[in-house]
Amino acid sequence: MNRSNDAQQFWDVLRLAHPHRTRFSLEHLLENFRQTFPHRRGDTDARFVLATLLGELEQSGSIRLPNKTNRRAYDHSERTSLPKHVVRCDRPIRVKQSSLVWRPELAFAPEVGSSLQTELFAIQEWFRNGGTTAVFVALRERSVEIFGDEKRLDSLLGSQLFAPGRLTLELLRCYLPSVPIYVVSVPDDGASRPLLVVENHTTFDTLCRWNEKQRLYSAIAFGAGAAFIAACESLRPHLIAPGCSGKLLYFGDLDPKGLWIPARASKDSGIEVQPDETLYNLLLLKNSTYRGPQGDSFLFDTELLNWLPSTFREEVKQCFHRGRRLPQELVSLIDLTCGVLYPSST
Repeated sequence: MNRSNDAQQFWDVLRLAHPHRTRFSLEHLLENFRQTFPHRRGDTDARFVLATLLGELEQSGSIRLPNKTNRRAYDHSERTSLPKHVVRCDRPIRVKQSSLVWRPELAFAPEVGSSLQTELFAIQEWFRNGGTTAVFVALRERSVEIFGDEKRLDSLLGSQLFAPGRLTLELLRCYLPSVPIYVVSVPDDGASRPLLVVENHTTFDTLCRWNEKQRLYSAIAFGAGAAFIAACESLRPHLIAPGCSGKLLYFGDLDPKGLWIPARASKDSGIEVQPDETLYNLLLLKNSTYRGPQGDSFLFDTELLNWLPSTFREEVKQCFHRGRRLPQELVSLIDLTCGVLYPSST
């Protein structure tokens, strides 16, 4: 898409004012808009004009705007909402890592693959601009501040950036919000059963419906993705409740983040979180027929594989190297009730 003359003029001024930035704050945008169009000072439509120019720049591939559904990523103080940050994406990164002086917190950067360079430069800039003394905020609030994308930091959990001795949420001055875990229990009948945590809501619903009749688990808990890490402690009363064996099982997506969540939850809470071998085996059985997308090899912390049973590790490792993930939604109610892996209750 060709930019209008106004959009090109504004973009030239913005780049000249901040030649090394990969992320522009709303303050930068407003300041350079006023410099580009001084005749619009006091114009009641100025924010609308700026929003239009930003839309043109996004369409032409110069910047990336935050997701429109993320209200926290936008300033709503006036009639026309504007993004609090935008990410520059119009140029390839030409800086050689060997010639770049990384912040001490990112001393590991030369060991990380080139596909994460954009994220590393954004984090470097955040640290350089006072990140080490920033107020602690929720993970997605920090993500939109650094990347202009509230979900980007979520997707990096479990990658090489968060391998031992590298980045931590503490270094990024953020935390995972703790919310009560929703638990669906079956009536106590004197039998002792494990408690299962499920990462995503669709599979949680499926397993609740199945478990109501099959009663393999004392309860099914909704982990809600990474929120489970902070909320794992709240399961202690359920683990000692009548009918529960005290064993905590987990079932999630087979991707780096899906392994990082239970491993981190176990480490932080001191509660042993074990993989549900039967469910993961069923998920891996779908690997040969699943036609999902494959992309670049995942850059992940190989120690995450140790959370899985040894019999699964090589196949999962090969999936990750092919850029392939297996969503837990591949396991359907039909799979659970087919009677192959689980005997029908009588």
